[in-house]
Amino acid sequence: MLTDEQIMLDISRGNIEKTAVILERYHKLLFNYYNKTTFDSSLSKDLVQTVFEKLIKYRSSFREDNSFKSWIFKIANNVLHDHYRKEKTHKNRNEIYSNAEDDYYNPESGMQKSQSEIQLHKALNNLPPDQREIIWMTRFEKMKYAEVASIMECTESAIKVKVHRAIKRLKIEYLQLENL
Repeated sequence: MLTDEQIMLDISRGNIEKTAVILERYHKLLFNYYNKTTFDSSLSKDLVQTVFEKLIKYRSSFREDNSFKSWIFKIANNVLHDHYRKEKTHKNRNEIYSNAEDDYYNPESGMQKSQSEIQLHKALNNLPPDQREIIWMTRFEKMKYAEVASIMECTESAIKVKVHRAIKRLKIEYLQLENL
């Protein structure tokens, strides 16, 4: 089985058909990343499509020594930021969903969420988008700090500080919800 990096090198050399393999491996991952940060499944689908369009357009910029996952998440992060720059309205997206009914049922797992999971989800929703992204990448996607630093175009030390601050804020949000 070929690695993502090997497949991407084939794509960068003009074998565009191999994009289907990458699409199969990454479309759910990217959709979940966008859906957890935007809370809009329709927008998430559009953003994933844009990532794959950019993957094809900028395929020659992929380097053999790059981690493919870092490279594609860097594109995904840029696509998300470009979307909001174009929109020019950084509305508090949390307000849109604060009045929505809680998602007590997770159809993917077929299991009901525990009260603490629901509370954690609410606390995550209360975080600013950049902190949600950092937590998503480091904790849910289990990306290394160096990979996230490459995506966010900053140092690994800066990522460590951002993760620390995001977790600290998440803890405050969680405890505030617990006291309600």
